[in-house]
Amino acid sequence: MSIAWTTALVIVLLLPGLFFFIGIATFERLSREIVRSSAISEIGLAVTVAIAIHLIAVVVLSGFGIRISEFIEPLFEYNHINTDIFVHRVSERIIPILVYILSTAAVGAGLGGAVARGIMAGPLRFLATHKWIYDVIDANRKGGVITAYVMTTTSQDDKILMYRGRLQEFYLSPDGKLSYVVLKNCARYYMNFEEKFPLTSEQLNLFGSKQDGRPKTMWDYLVIEGTNIANILFDPSPEIKQTNEGEAALEEEIKKITDAIKRQAAQDLEDAGNRMKAVRGNEASS
Repeated sequence: MSIAWTTALVIVLLLPGLFFFIGIATFERLSREIVRSSAISEIGLAVTVAIAIHLIAVVVLSGFGIRISEFIEPLFEYNHINTDIFVHRVSERIIPILVYILSTAAVGAGLGGAVARGIMAGPLRFLATHKWIYDVIDANRKGGVITAYVMTTTSQDDKILMYRGRLQEFYLSPDGKLSYVVLKNCARYYMNFEEKFPLTSEQLNLFGSKQDGRPKTMWDYLVIEGTNIANILFDPSPEIKQTNEGEAALEEEIKKITDAIKRQAAQDLEDAGNRMKAVRGNEASS
């Protein structure tokens, strides 16, 4: 078998392992770091996964009476048979070969996605190097609102600049450090160290009074580089945002409740008055 066919065969055999990594990275990009240590270890894991998938495939196909050697044999006879005969033999087997290649690659990708999902859900969390970050990812993926309080490295006169905003996106480097954080609906304030205990100043929206009236379709992102972050607090509590529309709706609901209470009180007074009249009428007749 020629070097070209040997190379092609090796690549095909490694496809399930390569698609295993693709499956992990496709489901969640940060899940990639659970298997990242060095190029050699990644190649070793890819080979291990590929061998395992091929062995299972061979066992399953053998159970149905299909021998893999029948499809590989023409490659070893390439230098000993006529080219036309070789092409004819390959063409007869090309569809089953393609089906096998695509099937094993799909199994590898599915296995990678399953591993990533297991890490996200918790059962395989022990495989992750930085386990805490997946609590944040999982809450964000489920539609939860995570508020981030960022203390920056910018300081002046015993005051440190801080930001508060809804966590929109972030990226974790392989060594566990935040490369950047993207916040939405942001406010800025300061941590004041002049007093005996650290105190925070009033939080001011980045867009001032116009921020609450901005259309929902208009986005505002604040990107903070990891080198400018001293520390950060992730709060999974629901985001409470005061808006003019919200205040109007709240006042309307309060007015409805108040009117309902007044009507009920008036009705109760009227019913009580009617009962009193009925009692006095009975006493007078007796």
